[in-house]
Amino acid sequence: MNFNSADFGDDFSWGVSSSAYQTEGAYNEDGKGLSIWDVFSSVPGKVQGNQTGKTACDFYHHYIQDIILMQYMNVKIFVVLNYLVKR
Repeated sequence: MNFNSADFGDDFSWGVSSSAYQTEGAYNEDGKGLSIWDVFSSVPGKVQGNQTGKTACDFYHHYIQDIILMQYMNVKIFVVLNYLVKR
């Protein structure tokens, strides 16, 4: 099945999104605290290759460059899917 922009109508808005754990990094900075995924992925054998999101794509430290890149790509909508942190 092939799609193109016209298939979605003139009022459809294209954008990009990310999931916090997969992109954020900085797992232990600024009082963030550990998420359930931080704890789960630190248990050997729970994730293939014992990978964690401790650094991930490091959006936390590189968000300015990432936003500039999105501007260059003419991205109009950017959504960060985050998780609820109980304080």
